[in-house]
Amino acid sequence: MASDLRRARDEQRKERRRGELLSVAAALFVRKGYHATIISDIAAEARVGQGTVYRYFKDKRDILDHLFEELVHKVFEQFSEMTSRPPSNEAEYRAASVEALRKVVNVLDGERDLVHLIIREGPSIDREFGEKLAGLYERLAMLARYYLDNAIAGGFARQCDSKIVSQALIGIGVWMANLWCTGRLGDETPERVLSEIVDLAFEGFGQSGNANSLAGTHGHNNGGFD
Repeated sequence: MASDLRRARDEQRKERRRGELLSVAAALFVRKGYHATIISDIAAEARVGQGTVYRYFKDKRDILDHLFEELVHKVFEQFSEMTSRPPSNEAEYRAASVEALRKVVNVLDGERDLVHLIIREGPSIDREFGEKLAGLYERLAMLARYYLDNAIAGGFARQCDSKIVSQALIGIGVWMANLWCTGRLGDETPERVLSEIVDLAFEGFGQSGNANSLAGTHGHNNGGFD
């Protein structure tokens, strides 16, 4: 029993140290840039030897991978409720979309500098990481397409090429995230931006309540999700 307790405490200590190293590395990547940061910088900032860093991670790229995967997990976790309980009408769809996206915004806001780093430097780190980042966007597009296909099948979204539309929606989201991270949205709040994006997705550019709405099932080709 004593040995089990000791092992549990050792694991907790290791997890704390691992988390501390990740936090320190993330702060340095943001402050100095990923390419300019080296393992000795991380060790010095964390007040440990370089050997301690290498005990937990192979290299700084391994550290970035862990930071990236943790962020991705947090983002997709926010859609779990919407996925487990798919909306059955337009009102539910809109409410679930707003709630899930609000949770995602909260996650990204808590990791704002890291998100900016990944968007800014991710494609230039190396080909593998660039593909990993593209894979994230593709996974998000697939998730958006899953929701949209369900809405079309349920009769509360117009017929459209869900593959193209879902890719377009993610493109809008990524670009808006970039503007937000770099402070180019001015005084606009995340809530205001989210509201406008959701309105665009569900109502298109037409007047509210006309055939351009998400629920329009009159055979029009220029409706919601434009």
